[in-house]
Amino acid sequence: MTLLVHDVTLTYPDGDGRLTALDAVSLEVPAGTLTAIVGPSGSGKSSLLAVAATLVTPDSGRVVLAGRDTTRLSAAEKSALRREEIGIVFQQPNLLASLTAAEQLQVMAHLSGRPSRQLRRRAVELL
Repeated sequence: MTLLVHDVTLTYPDGDGRLTALDAVSLEVPAGTLTAIVGPSGSGKSSLLAVAATLVTPDSGRVVLAGRDTTRLSAAEKSALRREEIGIVFQQPNLLASLTAAEQLQVMAHLSGRPSRQLRRRAVELL
């Protein structure tokens, strides 16, 4: 699935003003490729990935994923897109501490409405 980030600007509140995290950034990541985002701390890497993953809506510009302009999707549509199409590995783990890795995957599959008898088998396949 191709990712297109076009002319994206993202700012955050900073005291009485705003801090520009992304300034008219454009990027194309073709389907099936591996792309590394590198740079010093504070250069906007995490902000770019948050926008690309629909976790944050940019101030301006477009993010197109698999032909869909994600900046025009509702919160529920973005949530479904992340659940079904986007894999995110966070710097800090956002897991339920009492669950195993397989159980974490089973919870996500359950939220997607998959039949429960298939959940464990699929979780083991993915791991």
